[in-house]
Amino acid sequence: MINFREVLKIETMDITKLLDLNMTGKFGYLSSLMEMDVTFCGDVSIINSGISSDMFNVICEIRDRKTLDSAIKKFRDLKMPFACWVGFDDDYQQCKQDLEKIGFECNEHESAMFIEIEKLSRDKKCEELQISLVDNEQKLTDFINVYQKLIPHDSDQINEFYSRAADHILNPKSSLKLFVGYFHDQPAATSALFMDENSAGVWDITTIPKFRRRGIGTDMMSHALSYAFDNFEHRIGVLTASEEGKPVYQKIGFQKLKDFYVFNIGAL
Repeated sequence: MINFREVLKIETMDITKLLDLNMTGKFGYLSSLMEMDVTFCGDVSIINSGISSDMFNVICEIRDRKTLDSAIKKFRDLKMPFACWVGFDDDYQQCKQDLEKIGFECNEHESAMFIEIEKLSRDKKCEELQISLVDNEQKLTDFINVYQKLIPHDSDQINEFYSRAADHILNPKSSLKLFVGYFHDQPAATSALFMDENSAGVWDITTIPKFRRRGIGTDMMSHALSYAFDNFEHRIGVLTASEEGKPVYQKIGFQKLKDFYVFNIGAL
């Protein structure tokens, strides 16, 4: 088995697979620990949290039209909203087109990107920002509050999911580390670091609007990947970026791998 931490020449194909694995791992990590309805199999991956929000219910790695239809029916029968992520290397070729033919619209377009963490600058963009690992209940509450301000229509669901997952998040051995950024002692931003065997993924990079355009999002990302490098010797960092965020990450050394398309589908 290749040890990607020791490979000097990085192949794009290998990194693409690492990113796919890290994403699906992050999607299902907390839900699996909480013994929610999580399925990782050869045909499709389904995360059903039982919470009425497309943030926590996901379909991905779809291998054929039959499994796509079956997964959609599952959430429809439960009257649950969900997100369908298309762009994994094992997705069948017509997946995006079939979703559009069914009548679903692509709500988000994300660029999958990676960087060798050693090459990432650690210079802070926002000196007023203090970043803390979520390692107690108060910091978890601050993390939740930032998310709730950004997505107020899912406020109750956000609180329910992260409150139920508190013991797993605060476990020092957790593969998922959450961070909160404080601007003059006010909770202003978040990031989530998921570490599997071969890569460190940064997800859920958010900044409350009134604190934006100070480089806070970049600092939240850089801090998380530096934490993975310093404490766990991870050398490959991965993330997905919006169209607005992509040039920012490219400027600091990230390379684009491919595109993801997200269909956020409401409950009937």
